[in-house]
Amino acid sequence: MSIHRITAMVPITDLDRAITFYSQGLGLKVIQRKDEWGHALLEGERGCQVMIDRSIRTESNASTVVYYYTSDIETLRDRVIAAGFEPDPIRITFYGMTEFRVRDPDGNQVWIGAREASTT
Repeated sequence: MSIHRITAMVPITDLDRAITFYSQGLGLKVIQRKDEWGHALLEGERGCQVMIDRSIRTESNASTVVYYYTSDIETLRDRVIAAGFEPDPIRITFYGMTEFRVRDPDGNQVWIGAREASTT
């Protein structure tokens, strides 16, 4: 069990404006865009990635979410609990990840996910 990739998720209000900033301003390439979600994944050199997403921004609270990828989600969730934190239950998301969420001691959102196992 190990964390093998981290993707920062940044709350936004306008997808086109954010894509302009990250792609034109910072030179990242759009590798996935979902207008209906208000979401895009952008990538730079050496696999550096950032997700921009309208759904994680609310009127009252805008915070960056860090998404961790793992190959052993159950063990990692157990480890989070053993460290004294209270993660949400593991669930399969509409976007095909098996994940749980937890807040760090400062209230930052930490999402931990693994690719959903194939059921076919």
